[in-house]
Amino acid sequence: MKWNNSFALGIEVIDNQHKKIFERLLAIENAVAKRDPWHILRFQLDELGTYMKFHLAVEEAMLEVIRYPGRLQHAESHAEIMKQIAELEEALKQNSKAEDLVRFFENWFLKHVLAGDREYANYIKMEFAALMEGRNA
Repeated sequence: MKWNNSFALGIEVIDNQHKKIFERLLAIENAVAKRDPWHILRFQLDELGTYMKFHLAVEEAMLEVIRYPGRLQHAESHAEIMKQIAELEEALKQNSKAEDLVRFFENWFLKHVLAGDREYANYIKMEFAALMEGRNA
């Protein structure tokens, strides 16, 4: 799966982070497709996990600053994804299919970005339209 501009939220910093997540997902997909040794896949997973933690923290901080009404639920969805990532990584260590992990991330990303993240992006565009317009002036 590759980045598609329809995934963009219109919030540059978040869109750039989402693109980096996609790059890491693509690296994992490539490692799986090439049947790279476990240590390479593990490195790619560590990179993705570390970046995901950073990105989710940035998102949560932004939502807190703007007092987004759904910020607590959004943070809960982040906690759930990190729990699921840990479970999948453990399953992968037990020789589960790496393809399952890739599919999980792709599905989660599409669902999370196209649904949950779009909600806060629309909120920002409505509530902070003057700020968004002032940036382009």
